[in-house]
Amino acid sequence: MPLVSHWEATPERVLLLVCPCRSGSTILLRAFGHAGLPAYFQPIKNACRWRYEGQEHPWSPPVCSKDHAIFMKETFGPFHLEETTYDPLSELLATNLSADRIALVVLLRDPAAVWASWRYYWAQRTSYEVFAQAWAACQRSVQRASMARVPAYALSYDDLCRNPAFELSALFAAIGREFPSDALKGWDRKPGFGAAGSGVMLPNEPQAFLTPKAHEPVIRATGIRPMKPAGVITLQERERLSALGVFERYDALSTALPKVAECLKHPLGEKGDE
Repeated sequence: MPLVSHWEATPERVLLLVCPCRSGSTILLRAFGHAGLPAYFQPIKNACRWRYEGQEHPWSPPVCSKDHAIFMKETFGPFHLEETTYDPLSELLATNLSADRIALVVLLRDPAAVWASWRYYWAQRTSYEVFAQAWAACQRSVQRASMARVPAYALSYDDLCRNPAFELSALFAAIGREFPSDALKGWDRKPGFGAAGSGVMLPNEPQAFLTPKAHEPVIRATGIRPMKPAGVITLQERERLSALGVFERYDALSTALPKVAECLKHPLGEKGDE
């Protein structure tokens, strides 16, 4: 059974962002929702998690008008390998959503910082192997995009924090939209994260997968700022991650993909047809 139901009416554009969890993707939901673009919190992974629990709850995509666009974030990990072996892009392509309506963005944050966050929040509930496979999943998404002729870009977490307005303008440009100049202001006057009117769509998650404290900084956020470091990894941890190919995969993604800022120079439809 597929993880995504067919669309009743497909949107004009879908921006799909993938990354290992704890890379900084959740704050983008707040930004997109505040900017007026419906933002979905890993609906396909949620369907995967329900399946792991022995239940089938495929994601039913929203009914969209022809000119509608949506943002989706899908993160890999942290608990089970099943959270790294699902393929969100393939799931979308298996519906009646065509490849020319999708843009893929890989959010890249220093693996050492990401692993420190995994260790802080989940300790014995996660593993080096799942972490390594989360990075491998990003590479598979890029490979699938190449096969399907879906344009793929890299977004640096550090660049996003340094210049959020510029990077968000590039993300919007990737799907042929203009980023509202005031969308990084007034978050404290917007309905709470995930609440009706916030623009952020949260799924009904299985209890076993909830980590409420992990999203508290986003819930309180009034803008995009660097996440507080969750700690420093040891030399032994770094060596273990290196042996599993984590840093090699990070470097490969960083160098192989064009930066999302290129969207401002090559709008979707021009670059994607090369």
